[in-house]
Amino acid sequence: MNTTPVDQWDTKDVEKWLIANYFDPHVSQICDVNGCDGPSLLMLTEADFHLYNLGLPIGDAKRLIIALRKLQLSSVDSMKRLGLPLHVGENSLSGQGCQRSHRYASISESDVGDSLTSSVELIAETTKRFPPEIWKTVISAVYMNTVLLVTSCVMVIVHDRVPDVEKYPPLPDIFLDNFPTIPWAFTLCELIAVGLMLILIAILFIHKHRFIVMRRLFSIGGTVFLLRCISMLITSLSVPGVHLQCAPKACHSSVV
Repeated sequence: MNTTPVDQWDTKDVEKWLIANYFDPHVSQICDVNGCDGPSLLMLTEADFHLYNLGLPIGDAKRLIIALRKLQLSSVDSMKRLGLPLHVGENSLSGQGCQRSHRYASISESDVGDSLTSSVELIAETTKRFPPEIWKTVISAVYMNTVLLVTSCVMVIVHDRVPDVEKYPPLPDIFLDNFPTIPWAFTLCELIAVGLMLILIAILFIHKHRFIVMRRLFSIGGTVFLLRCISMLITSLSVPGVHLQCAPKACHSSVV
């Protein structure tokens, strides 16, 4: 291990340091061509990689930045003797004119804590940008349940207006008229619908913005069923197939 202070290193010492940190392919370019010694190494910035065309791939360049950061943190006395700032951060590693942040090159615990704090702040900011607004969800839920109640009443009214299937047969259908009726298909459709509903409930339970999704679902679903009510009232169609049994009216004294 080299015990010589970094500010007293020559190009040979820098070469040994590069080899020890697995930067062998770049030794010639950094030491032989550019004559980088100890003080130059401590002052090396990412901007220098582009300015002097050191030819480092982006992966090696980033790893070299991290290695330089470790070297600077362990060479405080050399930094003081050279008059370099002790808080080697984004300005020293990225160049004074470069505004991009490279704090991830630091290995200090304080920076890790700052990163965690930033993540928590980001989550809080996201929650602030998309507040739950539960009262809107309650209103949309009331709206959808009201529409479902109206739909039930409309279905009762429409049931009394269904045309006689013997006089008005089902509308022709290219697919259904050319394939035999499958008795268990209707039950399968019901099971699929139940499965999709369970998946939807699971998504709403684990979703980060579940109240926003719920109120949009209630609003869209209520509007669709409301339009369905209007469609059923103004359009009276016969039973869609002979396999469906439409029960007669239970009471003739009242529409409802």
